[in-house]
Amino acid sequence: MKKFFMLIALGFAAISGLQAQESKSETLWVGRVGLNVMNTAGKDAKDLESKMGYDLSASFQKGLGMEGMYWGMEFALGSRGNSYEEGGYSQKTIAHNIRWSPFTFGYKYALNDKIKLDAHLGAFASFDYAGKSTSEYGDEEVSVKISDWDDYNRFDAGMALGVGVWYDRYNLDLSWQRGFVEAYKDTKMYTSNFMIRLGIAF
Repeated sequence: MKKFFMLIALGFAAISGLQAQESKSETLWVGRVGLNVMNTAGKDAKDLESKMGYDLSASFQKGLGMEGMYWGMEFALGSRGNSYEEGGYSQKTIAHNIRWSPFTFGYKYALNDKIKLDAHLGAFASFDYAGKSTSEYGDEEVSVKISDWDDYNRFDAGMALGVGVWYDRYNLDLSWQRGFVEAYKDTKMYTSNFMIRLGIAF
């Protein structure tokens, strides 16, 4: 966790230094919506499978001194979770969260006047405000809210990296999130999300 907060501090320091060299450029506002293939990584998560979720975000991008370089910040509503099946038993978990990315650094490579390739890397922190785990065995179904789990960690933080393509002001973005905080106390289980999002710039 200390490494994550050090990463945030270094990010802000880099932003401050780069902004001093920043050329004049407008702030680009971006809205995105898409699917989130939720999963959990780590040695204690090897039997867990993915589950479909969602992601809605609003962000800004601001150019840096070097052509094509930018930094940005993002606020989002998203999800994380997983699924498990064995024999006639199944369990599906989904948590809904508020996510903040304090900084993202990216580079856009222009193929022509309309099309740009976009690679980006950043950090995120999130908090699960709701969610549940539903277990089914035969005709029996039981749901438990995450607020009733003593060992569940609602807070998460980690890194995100992605690639995308822009056509004029429209964007297709593919991003991967990896959490550094244990999803459950005293386990080696971490968030691992793959997001497919469509966006538009304003």
